[in-house]
Amino acid sequence: MIQLSATSQPIPSSALSRQFIVFLLSILIGVSSIFLILFSYFYYAQLTEERARASVSVSLLLKSSLERAMLRRDLVGLQEMISELGTQKGIKGVMVLNPQGEVRFASDMRLIGQQQAQIIQHFCPQCSAQQLPLEPISHFITTPDHDPRLRTFHPVRNKPACLGCHGTIDQHPVNGILVVDHEISALQQHNWQTLLFLMVAGFTTLALSAGATWWFMRRYVLAPIQQLHQASASLSQGNLQARVAVQGHNELSHLGKTFNQMAEHLQASHNQLQDREQFLQGLIDGVPDGVRVIDQDYKIIIANQAYAQQTGYCDAKVLRQQCCYAITYQRDTPCPSSLRTCPLETLNDEQASLKFIETIQRPDHTLLHTEVYAARLSPPAHNLEAKWVVEAVRDLDQAVHYSHEQKLSALGELAAGVAHEIHNPLASVRIALQASDTLLNQTPTIAQTATELELLELKDYLRLVDEQVEQCLSVTHRLMKLGTLSSNHIELVEVNSVITETLSLLRFEREQQHIEQVLDLCPQRARILAADNDLRMIILNLVQNAFHAMPQGGVLTLRTQIINDMVQIEVQDTGVGVSAEIVPHIFDPFFSRRVGQTGSGLGLTIVRSLMTQHHGTIQLLAHQAGHTIFRLTFPDADQAVQEH
Repeated sequence: MIQLSATSQPIPSSALSRQFIVFLLSILIGVSSIFLILFSYFYYAQLTEERARASVSVSLLLKSSLERAMLRRDLVGLQEMISELGTQKGIKGVMVLNPQGEVRFASDMRLIGQQQAQIIQHFCPQCSAQQLPLEPISHFITTPDHDPRLRTFHPVRNKPACLGCHGTIDQHPVNGILVVDHEISALQQHNWQTLLFLMVAGFTTLALSAGATWWFMRRYVLAPIQQLHQASASLSQGNLQARVAVQGHNELSHLGKTFNQMAEHLQASHNQLQDREQFLQGLIDGVPDGVRVIDQDYKIIIANQAYAQQTGYCDAKVLRQQCCYAITYQRDTPCPSSLRTCPLETLNDEQASLKFIETIQRPDHTLLHTEVYAARLSPPAHNLEAKWVVEAVRDLDQAVHYSHEQKLSALGELAAGVAHEIHNPLASVRIALQASDTLLNQTPTIAQTATELELLELKDYLRLVDEQVEQCLSVTHRLMKLGTLSSNHIELVEVNSVITETLSLLRFEREQQHIEQVLDLCPQRARILAADNDLRMIILNLVQNAFHAMPQGGVLTLRTQIINDMVQIEVQDTGVGVSAEIVPHIFDPFFSRRVGQTGSGLGLTIVRSLMTQHHGTIQLLAHQAGHTIFRLTFPDADQAVQEH
């Protein structure tokens, strides 16, 4: 027996029990009816046969008596015998017919002399007087007044003693016919009583059998099936804890065990899917750009938290099953292909990816300018005709903000060194000006009282002021080059000069960290086509990263060389190095592993982006502790000019 162990809502009983009852009763009633009919038929036939044999026996006795009376020619006695026999219980009438069908003797005197040939024809159709049957025959008949009887047709054969009156046996084989009618109402009544008894007994047996069968089926078949149905319905409604308690060792108990195994596998698969979904959601939530997946019906299958914030929603789950055009453009219908770039309509087997600019319209009517990178996804295994698209949505305003923050961060780190570089010349200028002022105040007029030595001293002070002011202007000029916004203006850039000027801004920071600087610059004039401030920002980021890798001091080496029409810049440090597991991620946005401090994680990302813009490459040649090398490679501008 199986009982549901999990709690679930009551489920309406199915019609299986009613169908089983109807089927069981129909089968039992049908079988019982056939059994009763056959029993009644054979019982009635048996009774009839026994009654017929009894009537034949009576007829034989009567025939013997009649033959003796006829041989004695005692016709009166014969008639009296027939009349008395007709009054016996169970006898309805007695007649003696001649072969032609005339009634010679009868218990009913009114029938004597009448022609009853139809009686002979009933027992032997198409028989003549010379062809009458020689053996007794019994039949059930119904008289014209609807009186059922058992009629015995008993031929009285011709014998040698009767030849004188009836002729030869060949010509007259039968002298007459004894017809005896027996009452059958008692037989029918007995038959109906027996049939009624059998019906009562049959229906009693039927009721007991049906009840026992119903109890067995209800307890061991229908109830377990109903329990399984309830558990299945509960499982389909989302209750993965639904189980059945298995009892016994039959087919239904095995079915219950199979159901429990199926439910356990289903729950395990569901939990696994939930874990994968949570992992996937956490994975895409960790991406700073907005991410969403759209199916062929313009429905958002999944989106991350960044995309929800971009579109003005608090939770990414709210976006699921929403139409992309309703979220992006606040529309009720799909976007016209002539007005909007729709990846679902554009991407195909020939074009698997697409990049375009899109302006998101938020529910509060504010606008967000984004850059969208869309690509086709492989269809799921259960629906190979599905068309899914994944989109990475980048906030252009935020990207500009991050780039500007990184630049400000790098410039901020220069503040102390720049202040030191400017402070020392200004201090010297102040001392020189104070000395000059003192010298001038000693005499009313320099031209009248100044000696040659004093004039030379004053010139030295003024020359010192000029040199220190020039140094301050040089520092501020280099700082201004770093502080200008990036531009697409390409010019010939002296690589060695840019490196020297950028390193001069970092001299104070380098000295504070006890870092030794080694310059190994190529003697040739190395020039590239690039934006001057972009190259300075590249060198600045790489040198600052090297400083961060050497918190206890070390050696910084910058090397330039021209190899195979390419200008190479190498930045080498003796710092802590880069572990192998994070090497693949060092250029990823917002990935930072600074020693003892935090960073924005955008420095190397911006360096690689700037290198790509200027058709250059950046490589991490070595990353072990004490020997880390970044190599920058640019096309040689002078060689390119010569080739053209």
